[in-house]
Amino acid sequence: MSSAIDEIYRSMDDDTEAPEIEKSSSEIRQFFAGKSLLLSGATGFMGKVFVEKVLRDCPNLKRLYLLVRHKKGLTSQEIVKKYFQNGVFDNLRKIHPNFEEKVSTVTGDLEQDRLGLSSDDRQTLIDNLDIMVHNGATVMFDTKISVSLKINALGTKRMLDLAMECKHIKVFVYVSTAYSHCYRKDIEEVFYDSPADLKKLYELIAGDEASEDGLTDDALKRILEKYPNGYCFSKAIAEGLVKEYGEKANFAVGVYRPTIVCAAVEEPSPGWVGNNNGPALIFLGAALGLMHTAYHLGYPLDLMPVDYSINALIATIYDLDLQWKVKRNPTVYNYGSSILNPITLPTLFEYFGKLAASLGSKYEVWHPFMIFCKSKWTFWFWHILLHFIPAIFADIALLCMGKKRRALQLFFFGTRHLDKMDYFGNGNWKIQSRRMMDVHDRLSKCDQSIFYFDIRKLEWEYASLMWMRGGRIHILNEPLVDIEKTQRRYQLMKLLHYATVSIFYLLVTYFSMKLLLYLLSFIF
Repeated sequence: MSSAIDEIYRSMDDDTEAPEIEKSSSEIRQFFAGKSLLLSGATGFMGKVFVEKVLRDCPNLKRLYLLVRHKKGLTSQEIVKKYFQNGVFDNLRKIHPNFEEKVSTVTGDLEQDRLGLSSDDRQTLIDNLDIMVHNGATVMFDTKISVSLKINALGTKRMLDLAMECKHIKVFVYVSTAYSHCYRKDIEEVFYDSPADLKKLYELIAGDEASEDGLTDDALKRILEKYPNGYCFSKAIAEGLVKEYGEKANFAVGVYRPTIVCAAVEEPSPGWVGNNNGPALIFLGAALGLMHTAYHLGYPLDLMPVDYSINALIATIYDLDLQWKVKRNPTVYNYGSSILNPITLPTLFEYFGKLAASLGSKYEVWHPFMIFCKSKWTFWFWHILLHFIPAIFADIALLCMGKKRRALQLFFFGTRHLDKMDYFGNGNWKIQSRRMMDVHDRLSKCDQSIFYFDIRKLEWEYASLMWMRGGRIHILNEPLVDIEKTQRRYQLMKLLHYATVSIFYLLVTYFSMKLLLYLLSFIF
């Protein structure tokens, strides 16, 4: 393992220049040239990376419109200025210093009728749009069902209504999720039956809003049936609306279904991650010695780096236009790794554990190790022993130092979300991505290089290194300096860990022997 990591570091330090790609021959770039695009969900994790990528590598894009919610006390110009101060756009700013000149914001809201657009803004979009990418959504699993339905389902309908009014639109893409129909274990690149039509959709929203507390848990379970939460349920309804509109539209309509999107590998910078990305926080927690056990049945975890996912989305937009000229049907594109390049949690955490020795962190609280359990009873034993009890001692120590107690709060927060992690971590779905890979294989070598997304070739060990580096830089705000100091801390934590384990086993052995001798005394 260490030799593999060393080889990765050597390749990163290699000064040999890669062959120059003649980007002007990119067919995807040529497709986007001179076109105007509207994006919803621009402020989210995927949205930021999409904006950065399309502005950097499609420089002849005519105009990028961002649908943003109104923020009290801020003008549209101020919203854009604050948005582009995010570090994700640093590299873009170096390459295209004036990129903001081709970006316009339109104030709107997916929850409002006609998207809450002003008459002037709506007319501007109707007159100018060529492409619509609907990425906006609420991804909260436990939000009120009416909120999920209004944003994810009705919001999609409102975006489709706008698309139908546009004079020059060529492509509409809805960014869904591979788990929109997660009751199925084999997810094909097809449309599945919607769980509700528009009439039922409005009835559900009205029923949930009829009381302050919303629908009862029993009523909600009857409504959701085979769906685990309102998020997947609302996404499935939205896909049904896309299919319905797509069958009568005179432009290309499609659904893009990525799996679990995690930190970037290469772009916009190696290991880039937003500070609220769930997988990144879990991986970082394990590397820092905060997480030591998990219930895992050994199935592949369907991860997808955000840069790969956004490149696949851009290629989907391009391919939809081509396919429409031939088939004129709405199309579904799945994008997952579980079949093409499977990776399991134990393998990933093995990588992170090894990398912790070479990268380290001043925030490391214990030596990183993981115990994976296939029995829930075993998991709960280790969860209490390795997470709950240390959290009590940690809070006592923080209290003695006059600091805010946070360990137990963190423990209970994680425990409340265990059911969600268990469901999506142990589902063993087969996400069929043949169409998406066919799109890749049809691209020119130039486009395959600029808009890389061949997940079949991704080396997870290399990705793990990038994620560890990115976690330090973007989540912990810990530059990659003083490596020797953090490595010394790693060695100290390792020494404390093995000393503690040795003492624990000695005590267990001692008391076991005492108990055995006590029992034998009754026999002899």
